[in-house]
Amino acid sequence: MNNTGTRHVFFCSAASRYFKEDIHGSAANYNGFILLEHSDPFPEKVTQAHFDPLFLASLQELAKQKKAKLLLIRNRKTGFKTCRLIYVDCIRNRYLTLHSTPADVAAIRLEYYIDNPHAIWETDPFYIVCTNGKKDKCCAKFGFPVFKFIENHDKAVSVFESTHVGGDRFAANAVCLPMGIYYGRVMVEDVDAILEATEQGQIYYPNYRGISTRSFLYQTVECYLRERLEHFSMNFDFTIEHHEETGSVIEITAVVAGRHYQLSLRKEVVPYPYYLTCKAQKPGNITKYVLEHFVAT
Repeated sequence: MNNTGTRHVFFCSAASRYFKEDIHGSAANYNGFILLEHSDPFPEKVTQAHFDPLFLASLQELAKQKKAKLLLIRNRKTGFKTCRLIYVDCIRNRYLTLHSTPADVAAIRLEYYIDNPHAIWETDPFYIVCTNGKKDKCCAKFGFPVFKFIENHDKAVSVFESTHVGGDRFAANAVCLPMGIYYGRVMVEDVDAILEATEQGQIYYPNYRGISTRSFLYQTVECYLRERLEHFSMNFDFTIEHHEETGSVIEITAVVAGRHYQLSLRKEVVPYPYYLTCKAQKPGNITKYVLEHFVAT
């Protein structure tokens, strides 16, 4: 408490901005998402939701098998009489939606629908925005205004608020699905540009964290390639032809549209001077991949 009698309140996302931490290459690593509609306020943990514990455990196990993330979601259409269960496949850029009631949703065996050749898959983009203040107060403070702005936007895009998507200190965090495109440090004033970019089949690079289906290293490689090639299409395909690590030095040969690019990166573990989350008890470290050499061959 300072001399004026006011108490300093720490916000991890504000600290990350002050530290000028680069958000590129920081998307949480998932191949898909399981989204369960939840009408009540979000609990701190998904397992505390108002559904049958065995059902939640089965969804958690399925998420683990699919390298997916189980989230609770809701929006203005959420009520106490209906319940949506959505499986998002970010590898194939598609999702399926099952409609039920809160009482009957536990009877659904989601894996049956995922593997059913007659399942109806959709591809239209939609968004989830983390607003789970019980996990981190930054998610509520910065996430909820962004969610409401998208929900009330003239473009009438589909959006849900959700439990934690990963990256407290990058709040507000929004994910464009089914592609698994993570955006961080989103403010209300960024929404128009993000929605417009999605309509044009592009990413909005200033807030781009990465694509969830790639590792942190390959997300970083992707971002360096995008920057050098000025290529911001969602359909940015590249392959890694060579990957060699010697100590902290990483040599990568990437192929984009038939052309080869050699990247030399240095892995750095940086002591972070602040708490990584609002609830952290001590400072931690962050890992970064610093580009030292880039050449087209």
